[in-house]
Amino acid sequence: MNHVERRRYPRVPADLPLRLTFRDRTVETRIHDLSGSGIRFKAPAALPILSRVQIALELPDGTPGQPGASIAITGVVVRCLEGDFPEDARFDTAIFFEDLSEIARARLARFVSSRLS
Repeated sequence: MNHVERRRYPRVPADLPLRLTFRDRTVETRIHDLSGSGIRFKAPAALPILSRVQIALELPDGTPGQPGASIAITGVVVRCLEGDFPEDARFDTAIFFEDLSEIARARLARFVSSRLS
């Protein structure tokens, strides 16, 4: 049986730092995967579904030894499931990008494309 991908944007694995702010609380963790429309990561505490979060995401710019610039994104929590994960990352969480500048969208597209090739 063939699996048909229904996502508009391809998803790629990524081990990148992630900082998100929700209700004046900041969470720092690592991204598990991302696409042009969202990210998935493990969080230490549950985030309410449909809550808005502010995301600071650093994508490498492709220049060896140079850190990428941070992009700011507003997102909405679309999944948060508790799992049998380490205590500091118990919740498998997914965020859909709600507000994304053209510059951020282009940088995400370049990053995903570089991982697909």
